[in-house]
Amino acid sequence: MTVTFGDLRRVASLVKRELRPNEAVSAWRAACRAASTAPRFVHGQITMGPYLLQYADLLTFCPQWDDIFVRRSLDFQTSSASPRILDCGANVGLASLFFKSRYPSAQVTAFEADPAIAGLLRSNLAKNGAGDVTVVAAAVWTQTGSVRFCPNGADAGSIVASTGNSLSVEVPCVRLHDFLSEKPVDLLKLDIEGAELDVLADCKSALRNVKAALIEIHELDARCRMTPEILQLLTLAGFDYSLTHTTPLDDAEQQAARRFPTRSAKWITAVAAWR
Repeated sequence: MTVTFGDLRRVASLVKRELRPNEAVSAWRAACRAASTAPRFVHGQITMGPYLLQYADLLTFCPQWDDIFVRRSLDFQTSSASPRILDCGANVGLASLFFKSRYPSAQVTAFEADPAIAGLLRSNLAKNGAGDVTVVAAAVWTQTGSVRFCPNGADAGSIVASTGNSLSVEVPCVRLHDFLSEKPVDLLKLDIEGAELDVLADCKSALRNVKAALIEIHELDARCRMTPEILQLLTLAGFDYSLTHTTPLDDAEQQAARRFPTRSAKWITAVAAWR
């Protein structure tokens, strides 16, 4: 195996983070300690660096903070001092706060389908210097109106096709295509728990207005993989792209039926796309 200079830099960065943690890392570690004893799906409040934040579920809040503020997975470069950013699947607002920390004059629109979490999103933005972010308390979808949505009390609520789902509720929805068609978008961040193929396919003609995108592809059904079709959509729309990382999901119910019981058949793939 060949070790590159980039590999050495990454190792040095990890060592430095362990020995001399910055504010974001220290806050994450403290939150993880608290999450180890906190009850699940109970709303609360926590100080994270310069932010005072409300959360819906501390155990899922911690990896969000690590991904966004420690690993900086949403960082992007733009020449615009006030980029237009669509934060689709905003949850409690960490991504929007990160974007505003990078570009204070950014024009951010944050979409959140879960009515209870949308309330936390509004509060977090207003109390942490990002009150100018436009909050849309609706699901991002292929039409405007209403749609059945199954909240999970944390960060994995999703649109459901079946009206017979006893856990689902009706929530407002907006057509993303309309927002992309209005004017150019510097960054589209899309984290909508399995609805991404339907939404992107509906936006096909409007993707020309998007300069860059950060997309999470939720591969939750082994019989119907979305990644090939989404990557083809991006290519046809004129994007270059990179699969930045893949996160396996717990798939205990299928382990007995697989030849590789330690591997998951469900995962999330993060894609960065640009022009």
